[in-house]
Amino acid sequence: MAIHPRPQVVNPLLGTFFGIFAACLVAIAVTLLIFEQLGANDASLRRIMLIGPLALFIVIGVVGYAATPREFLLAGRRVPAVLSGMAIAVAAIGGTGLTALTGCLFLLGFDALCLAIGIVAGLVAMGILLGPFFRKFGATTVPGFLGARFESTAVRLTASGIAVVPLLLLAIAEIKVAAGAVVWLTYGSEGFAVGLVVIALIVILLPGGVRSLAWASSAQSITALLAFLVPMAIAAVILTNLPLGQLSHGPVLRMVGRVEAAQAVATPVAGALMLELPGKGLQPIAGRFATPFGSIGPLAFVLTVLGVMAGVAASPALLARTGTSPTVYETRKSFGWAVFVAGTVIMTMSGLAVFLRESLMVDFVAQPQERWPAALKYLIDVGLMGIDGQSRPGSAQSFHFRRDGVPQILPMLMELPAVIVHLAVAGVVAAALAAASSSLTQLGLIASEDVISAPTPEQQAPWLRLMIARGALAGFALFAGTLAHLLPGDPLELMLAALTVSGSAFFPVLVLAVWWKRTNAWGALAGMLSGFTVAMTGVLAVAVDVGTLSPILLVVMASLVSVAAAIIVTRVTPTPSRHILELVRDLRIPGGEAVEDREARLAAQRERQGRTM
Repeated sequence: MAIHPRPQVVNPLLGTFFGIFAACLVAIAVTLLIFEQLGANDASLRRIMLIGPLALFIVIGVVGYAATPREFLLAGRRVPAVLSGMAIAVAAIGGTGLTALTGCLFLLGFDALCLAIGIVAGLVAMGILLGPFFRKFGATTVPGFLGARFESTAVRLTASGIAVVPLLLLAIAEIKVAAGAVVWLTYGSEGFAVGLVVIALIVILLPGGVRSLAWASSAQSITALLAFLVPMAIAAVILTNLPLGQLSHGPVLRMVGRVEAAQAVATPVAGALMLELPGKGLQPIAGRFATPFGSIGPLAFVLTVLGVMAGVAASPALLARTGTSPTVYETRKSFGWAVFVAGTVIMTMSGLAVFLRESLMVDFVAQPQERWPAALKYLIDVGLMGIDGQSRPGSAQSFHFRRDGVPQILPMLMELPAVIVHLAVAGVVAAALAAASSSLTQLGLIASEDVISAPTPEQQAPWLRLMIARGALAGFALFAGTLAHLLPGDPLELMLAALTVSGSAFFPVLVLAVWWKRTNAWGALAGMLSGFTVAMTGVLAVAVDVGTLSPILLVVMASLVSVAAAIIVTRVTPTPSRHILELVRDLRIPGGEAVEDREARLAAQRERQGRTM
């Protein structure tokens, strides 16, 4: 009997390719360090630090050109677990997380962990409850999965309309963050920065769609991780003599606690439902780093963790990334990598926050002005720091910091080379591009596959299908960039609003769709619409200064309403067809052909048989 070798699914040279990319990135940074020591102009160093990685991202995106719908929509299902997991983790955190969450950890201390824990818990929940089953189904979008699972065009179109809201909010938030970093690196205007970011996104994503997204976001993730870990390692060596600040900042934290107690830093007590996150402007230290529940109450802490968890687990931008894995087994491995990478990044954020607190308490607080570092004046001039004359001079509360500038402030206060500072900012750009790319790609695919070409996109000519998808992707990129430039808004608030909507509208219905076979289309519609209504009521109430509670606190209530509506409506409406029940059964079997691939193959066979008869 002849033995046929199994086809190679994943390119075995991927490790070599991305190793070359990482080497190029390191070479750019080292070369710029040499030029800095030789007296090169700082403006030139900034621009090269931006243009160098950005050019590499564009090359990778263009090389990932896709000529078939399978490659454009699913990257040929050839993305290995480690790259998929790394990209999912960085997209979940995004540039907003790298900047705003790091700043929240520095300004609030323990209380900001509710956001960090929620992100990691969301990846765990997605990996256990949803991700492998979504991959087994084989859908390209969340609305496509729900529409096929319930055999309902109404469910697909409703889910498509709802999904646009969180995806667009996330894209706007990340474009704002990326544009802010571009302004820092180029001294350009905000309009120029937004335009550059949007053009870069279009050029990277348009050639290959999900294929370009998969490979470019892998490179962007490597850039973000290196740019974030290198300053942390240098700061850790200076302060603890060890390069692993994620594990060695504990003793520094204990010293910070003793200094805070000696300086009588305030220890406020928050109400049970109080949730006060720092804004994007200059903010004072809220309290002692290790003292809990000073700005976020205990009940609000738990509700925020659950809300962020549900939003991340059901995010249409993240869940659809599981469809690019070769098998269900690889999907499960990718979530293991995603949790590891996300945990490492969050521990790095915590270490940066502790090290900056140490610099604040030792070098600033209760020290005469003549002993302040020379970098302080520059930080004040560029708006990353400020001094409040109304507070007690020299106290911790008299120093105000820009929340989103913490990744730059620490290396500058430690007087590290300017290239290290610019590298950290370039990492923010890379992370923001990775997160924005995930959202914009899904927006384009939802518009093309679930709305314009629904319900049978396979019947269209491949060239027309690709043209519609590319046009929709470019249109949403331009629309999101326009909104990011024209509309005010805090990226962190936009991110939390997006998680509120996705967690309220999609998480309950997706879990029921996988784990309760009895759920039908009417129940899914009722669940999505009720959860979406509660979530949007909270988001809009806060937007017009009517509501007093953060929308993320409403996710648990909205999820309960969604589950109740779905169960009640399902019980009073007809049972799903036998075909749907068998489909859900097959969905829970990890091995074998993807459900949608099998359905498409059987449909093609029936069509061929009909032609021959």
